[in-house]
Amino acid sequence: MPAVALAYRIGMSPEVAVHVYSYAICLAGLGFAALIARQAGLAENRALFPMLPLFLALLVIFPGNAFSEREHLGVALLLPLLVLMAWRAAPIEGRTPSLPVAMLAGLGGSVLVMVKPYYALVVLVPALYVAWRRRSIWPLFAPEYWVIGVACIAYLLTVLYFYPQFISIVYPVLADTYMRLGNRPAVLMSYGPIYLISLLMLRFVRPRLPLSPLVAVLTLASLAATAPLIYQAKGWPYHAFPAFSLVLAALLARGAQIDPKAGSLPGKAMDPGRKVLLAALVAATAFPFMKTQKPTANLVAAVRVAVQQPTVALVGSDIAAGHPLTRMLGGIWISAYCSDWLGEFALYLSAIAERSGDQEATGRYRQVADRYIDGKLAELEMKRPAVIIVQKAGSTLTEALSRRQDYVRFLQDYRPVAEDETVRVLLRDARVSRAPSPAEASD
Repeated sequence: MPAVALAYRIGMSPEVAVHVYSYAICLAGLGFAALIARQAGLAENRALFPMLPLFLALLVIFPGNAFSEREHLGVALLLPLLVLMAWRAAPIEGRTPSLPVAMLAGLGGSVLVMVKPYYALVVLVPALYVAWRRRSIWPLFAPEYWVIGVACIAYLLTVLYFYPQFISIVYPVLADTYMRLGNRPAVLMSYGPIYLISLLMLRFVRPRLPLSPLVAVLTLASLAATAPLIYQAKGWPYHAFPAFSLVLAALLARGAQIDPKAGSLPGKAMDPGRKVLLAALVAATAFPFMKTQKPTANLVAAVRVAVQQPTVALVGSDIAAGHPLTRMLGGIWISAYCSDWLGEFALYLSAIAERSGDQEATGRYRQVADRYIDGKLAELEMKRPAVIIVQKAGSTLTEALSRRQDYVRFLQDYRPVAEDETVRVLLRDARVSRAPSPAEASD
């Protein structure tokens, strides 16, 4: 959001601004992590620094569909803290992190925790490892953790002051709808096997070599990040990014690890077979992140022929159904919502509750769905968008709307102009009544 707000102020494309913003955060996180590694004098630095382009690729290419998500940027800013933990786990005599370095690393690490509080596990688990390795609880009171705590408390107080409706209104709705949906077995089947293979590769890359503190910290952070992935149970790539990016970072660090028996020389290099297996593993791990939700060129071209810079509405629960198609058309989004997820989820949960015989929950969710549908129809009648994007498959809301006569009558003014496997695009007949101007739509 800061990048988009800045883009509009200076007249830059928001897409370009978001890319620049995301690249800058990745470079800042990786650069600061490298600086801490240099100050710490980590044993693997000699082999680690030539691999910096690989770590950068892990941050800017590997994310794919998760690029610029909060988890993506949070992981980039977490890296300095993880390197600092590795330093504290096995400090070299005479080398200690300065207070500014520790505080800045803690501030970066706080971002992922502020994104979603359960990512505190990604900080806590490696911190416990550091305390165990040092055989002392005092590392748990390092300044970086105090900074994380203060930053998160300050963030919560800021939300309570400037946006109390989030706690009193928005969050209860999220907890009662969005957070109740998930499919843990599907998540485990989708991500579990390749993740377990990634963990096994940590031994295969450097056989019989114990894990260095840096590799151990990255691995434990990755393992901790699997808990939010399973807890959320949505299976979306950006939810999996912290766990997978950190385990791949651990594999890269493992490849740079020093063999203590060889003095300052790096351990025995991997043979070609291991390198091929590692490359295949990275490709398999990246596959879920490489899927695109971009509309087809034929769909965009067909709509562009029919209308220019239209006002646009969506009927469907998928956030990707309305965007980026609206942006690609140069359109103006009329709705206060990114999609109809609330109405969709409420209808689904109402049906589940009805099947289980929970009449109270059935009625509650039905009321949420009815209020949403009434508001949706009122919005469409008032704004009368030039284009309506209709999600084709898997939308209970679309079926519910099709049973409303006022919605059926409203769609009589529209005709289909294009469609693909996921959406159908409807265009308002200009002879029926004019579409609102951009100024009217914005009102």
